[in-house]
Amino acid sequence: MRILARFGVLGLLMLLGACQTLSGLEAPEVNLSSIRLEQVSVFEQQWQVVLRARNPNDRELTLKSLDYELFVNGEKLARGLTGDNVTLPAMGDALVSTRITTSLMQTLSRLRSLQNDPGAPLDYRIRGSARVQGLALPLSFDQRGEFQLPDTVPPR
Repeated sequence: MRILARFGVLGLLMLLGACQTLSGLEAPEVNLSSIRLEQVSVFEQQWQVVLRARNPNDRELTLKSLDYELFVNGEKLARGLTGDNVTLPAMGDALVSTRITTSLMQTLSRLRSLQNDPGAPLDYRIRGSARVQGLALPLSFDQRGEFQLPDTVPPR
C-alpha cells in the first residue's frame, strides 16, 4: 500500500511539472531595469526596483504577480513581490515597478564589500516565479546581468 501511495505522489508531481510544458508557454524573462533608494530610516531602507519583463511567446500574457529574490554579487539583497496586473504583449515587454526593503546592517555590510573594488560592475541575479492569468501553476524565471553604481562625486 505504501509503494502505491509513493507512486501516486510521484505521478502527481510529474503531472504538475508537465503542466508548464503542456501550456506551451515559455516563462517571461525578467531583468533589472533600475534600482533607486527611496527612503532611509534608522533600521531599514526602501528601494524602488523597476523590472523589465519580456514575453517570448506569440500570445499576450497578463502577469497577476511576480515573486522574486534579488541577489547582488552572489548575496541575497531582498525579496520582492508585486500584485498589480501587467499585460505583456506578444513578443514584447513591459516595465514592472516594485519596492523592496533592506535592513541597515545588511546594507552596511554590502557597502563595505563594494568598497573593495569601486567602479567595478556588480553582478545581479533575479530568481522567482510569475503567476500568469489562465495558468494554474506559476512560471519560473532565473536571469543574470550586471549593473554599474553611479559615481557619487560628479567629475570636475
